[in-house]
Amino acid sequence: MRTKLIALGGAALIALLPAATAHAADSPSCRNGSVCTWSQNDFRGTKRTSGLNPSPGCKAWSGKTVSNQTKRTIRVYSDVSCYGQYVDIKSKHWGETKPSSTIKSIAVLGP
Repeated sequence: MRTKLIALGGAALIALLPAATAHAADSPSCRNGSVCTWSQNDFRGTKRTSGLNPSPGCKAWSGKTVSNQTKRTIRVYSDVSCYGQYVDIKSKHWGETKPSSTIKSIAVLGP
């Protein structure tokens, strides 16, 4: 069940879902401790994985669907270099953009 829709960069939206939904049978897995993105909505297209326990900071990244399986909150941005509108994705949650928009960078938050 979708909890709410949040604006990201004007017309773009990211749908945040509860952690239980993030592991639903219809969503491909993302290794525990990693951030994963897919180049298309609905976990389709090319998958990109951060590796285990990415360090805090801004990372050049792109995708349409994101899964945060780290212990930290991540922030997905509408512009490169962690600028522009953003949405926070809590640990063990996932989200996806509207079809016409793309995540352009990600910040891993925390010490």
